[in-house]
Amino acid sequence: MVLINKAINEVTVKLVYYGPGLCGKTTNLEKIYANPKLENKGKMISMSTETDRTLFFDFMPMELGTIAGQKVRVQLYTVPGQVFYDATRKLVLRGADGVVFVADSQRTMQNANLESLENLRTNLRVNRIDPDKVAIVFQLNKRDLPNVSTVEEMTAYLQPGHHPVVEATAINGGGVTQTLRTAVAQILDNLKKNVDTTLYELPPLSAPDMTARAGVTQSSAGTPKLSVTPFIAEEPEEDPFGDVAVAEIEPFADEAAADPALESARALVQTLELALEQAREHLRRLE
Repeated sequence: MVLINKAINEVTVKLVYYGPGLCGKTTNLEKIYANPKLENKGKMISMSTETDRTLFFDFMPMELGTIAGQKVRVQLYTVPGQVFYDATRKLVLRGADGVVFVADSQRTMQNANLESLENLRTNLRVNRIDPDKVAIVFQLNKRDLPNVSTVEEMTAYLQPGHHPVVEATAINGGGVTQTLRTAVAQILDNLKKNVDTTLYELPPLSAPDMTARAGVTQSSAGTPKLSVTPFIAEEPEEDPFGDVAVAEIEPFADEAAADPALESARALVQTLELALEQAREHLRRLE
């Protein structure tokens, strides 16, 4: 859900990186954060588990210009891929304006990709977000590895439909910038066209069930650790928004003002507290 702060003339949009465990979501955000041409960015917040991490940071791409005279701020999130953290994934998806689905190109990951994609669609509906209308970009990652499915094979089983598809090798930075550009352009295009992504027929949202066992295994859970992680770019990269153009639009005339920084901080604190509670409950069961 777009947040508008009229006091500082700023619009905030939320983009979530989603996909199975170890597919490259974290690598995407690290490469983006380390890009020396990406300025006006906040600190990266990292909640680590044994096998995956949930990351968050925001930035203001000055190259995008303004929307109806308002500056654009982009919030980037990743979600943990393991089934144990489904409640956390639901929370992180709340209010998302766009999603990058990171698919692992290895043939052995086809079932994991499909399960994660179905989980994404389910959790979007739980959050009353229409999967057919929200901005989604499919990133086919790890194209540099041996024994990967062809692009045709992956699009056949992922069935992205009208959503864009981008090939990537995130570990080397390949396709990372193109994916980000495409996703932000899709979000802004939805704003320009006043696309309403809300599913109105679903019941009101309720708190997720933090006691569900949901397929807990030793490899699917860990103890969250909150840290602020700095990143240093290894070499100069291309401008993340050099080719993105934004038309002047007026989609927010009647929206109430909101503080995007405060709202995102509250959502992140809630996510971390619930994930920590979940991990403690898992530890009690193991003990």
